[in-house]
Amino acid sequence: MTPPLPPATHLPLLALLATVLMVGNVLPRARQPLPRAFLGVLLGNCVWLGGDILAAMTPDPHTQWTLGEVQFLGILTVPVAWLVLALRHLQPDPEPVPPRRLLALLAVPLLTLALILTNGQHQLIWRLPPGAPATWETVQRLPLYWLTVVGYANLMLAWGAARLLPAWRAARGAERHQITVMLFAMLAPSLANVAYLLGALTLPSGISPVPVFLAAGLVPVAWAMRHYGLLRVAPLVHRQIVEQLGDAVFVLDTQGRVLDTNGRAAALAGQPAPALRGRRLTQVFPGWPDLPDDRPVEWRPGDQVWELQGSTVRNARGVALGQAVVARDVTARTHEHARVQRLANEDTLTGLGNRRAFETDLARETARASRHALTMGVAMIDLDGLKAVNDLHGHAHGDALLSAFGRALPGAFRPEDRAYRLGGDEFALLLAHSAVEGVPAIHERVAQVVRDVQARGFPEMDASVGVAYFPGDGQGDALVAVADARMYAQKLERRAGRTAPRA
Repeated sequence: MTPPLPPATHLPLLALLATVLMVGNVLPRARQPLPRAFLGVLLGNCVWLGGDILAAMTPDPHTQWTLGEVQFLGILTVPVAWLVLALRHLQPDPEPVPPRRLLALLAVPLLTLALILTNGQHQLIWRLPPGAPATWETVQRLPLYWLTVVGYANLMLAWGAARLLPAWRAARGAERHQITVMLFAMLAPSLANVAYLLGALTLPSGISPVPVFLAAGLVPVAWAMRHYGLLRVAPLVHRQIVEQLGDAVFVLDTQGRVLDTNGRAAALAGQPAPALRGRRLTQVFPGWPDLPDDRPVEWRPGDQVWELQGSTVRNARGVALGQAVVARDVTARTHEHARVQRLANEDTLTGLGNRRAFETDLARETARASRHALTMGVAMIDLDGLKAVNDLHGHAHGDALLSAFGRALPGAFRPEDRAYRLGGDEFALLLAHSAVEGVPAIHERVAQVVRDVQARGFPEMDASVGVAYFPGDGQGDALVAVADARMYAQKLERRAGRTAPRA
């Protein structure tokens, strides 16, 4: 019958079981730098716990002493592996530690382990009182032990903590939770070790509580690997992709504060990424708009145009963790679109709106006048004498006539009135808030433009004008038809020697 396990081994066995389960969880990703460093911590702790458990189960003092010496393989390598893990965790694209640097970090532990295994020959690490049995309770630890075992281990842990703490202070939300987990796993065994060395904390049979506390601290790290994707390669790949994007990417917490940015976002803000963390985008960018989840929002800082798209980041359970904001510079695209729209709606010869622009604006202005119970006018203008100019002087001279008239026409009317060239020698005006009583003034303004153009070297030209009003004369095509009819009536009257305007 197998003898029962000593009670002193129950807690270390539980810690060892948890550590072995974590090893099994990490092994499939052991080729990646971060999981590999975490695996080093776990395996070192397995050696430490295993030595404690086996030593507690054997009654032979010599075997206990040998197992204690073997434990130092784990005791000395765990702090180095933990430092590597902390340093790799802080890098957006961690790579394996260069072999030379790893050997430099392991130089003191390896030398110390060699001195421990040969201590009986030189007694530089510890010594036993004369006549005392070789037990860990009676051993006298020498200064070199405190320097190389305790001091170096705590130096590694302090180095890692010193690198993590500034990142923790700058982080928010899920990122801060991850670093908190890392710090807890680092500080828990350190505090337990201090208490153990001071005699304030021991387990039955003199077993060190440090590897037990280390295992307890590593459990949250394993949980964070599952909950946040901590130490997984996918977030690192995503990070590399985000860094290469031409778009600015901001990661916000649930309070709208910046957790992280890519290089393009930092360049847009004109500040390094660490300076942005913890701040709201409204503090960084004056005029930053609210961002709904369902549609992009246009933002115009100065002469630039940016398209902003926000999306809520959720975990596997659907709980909102924050928001990802992508800002895309669409200045060139917007200007090109405006240029194309302008070309599509502008007459290139005169710079006036073309027939398409006239029809669009007519529909919009008619609808607005209808909503507000206003009147509006449409004036149709036809140049007389263009064919004679083309026949006598050529089409270039005719184009110059059209250009001169088209560029002079808007200046004769109010800013809210708009002029168009519909094609050939046909022009049109949209007259906002205009009343029927203003028809003579409209004819006179067009006549003044004609006189100005005639004075520029086009004496052959003249113009016929017809004016119609909404709502009395109809709307849309009917309104234009009435103005056209009145324009042709004036043209006939001019030919018959009568020039009185009609309305």
